[in-house]
Amino acid sequence: MQKAIVFTAVLFVLSACGQTDEMNNTEQAKPQSAEKVSSTTEDKPASAPKVTELSNVDKTELGLEKVSQETLNSLRADISAIEKNNECDSNAQCKVIAAGNRACGGPSHYMLYSTKITTDETAKTVADKLTKYESLYNAQSGMQSICAMLTKPTTQCINNKCVTLSDSTYIAQ
Repeated sequence: MQKAIVFTAVLFVLSACGQTDEMNNTEQAKPQSAEKVSSTTEDKPASAPKVTELSNVDKTELGLEKVSQETLNSLRADISAIEKNNECDSNAQCKVIAAGNRACGGPSHYMLYSTKITTDETAKTVADKLTKYESLYNAQSGMQSICAMLTKPTTQCINNKCVTLSDSTYIAQ
């Protein structure tokens, strides 16, 4: 009887070993999932961006204040003054920069300036301001445009004055 019990126990152990190998093979064939990575920032809420009080913001910049034709005329006068004061000694001092905004997109004007008289930073500031205000004016008044794109003119210093070599720089009034 003891022999029968030992024999049954040996068969049971051997059959269990065979199943373990099969189970190990099956488990190895299954794709393994990645371990979850924990982060120290997971539990922290994202910080809110700094809020600026509206009283400190230019209402025109937000489009809340209507841009007048007088404002645009004043900016165009600033550009005209820069363009008239364009003394130069070499072609390298003569530049143009896109200014203004047509309703269909693109600049309404290319501003001619001389780096001998006007810095690049000043020219960019004036051009960007006209672009911003014309864009707001166009949006506020539902302006339409001819949708023709201006080409950037080339410049040259002739008789100590910066000039453009094409006529696409006309400033719209």
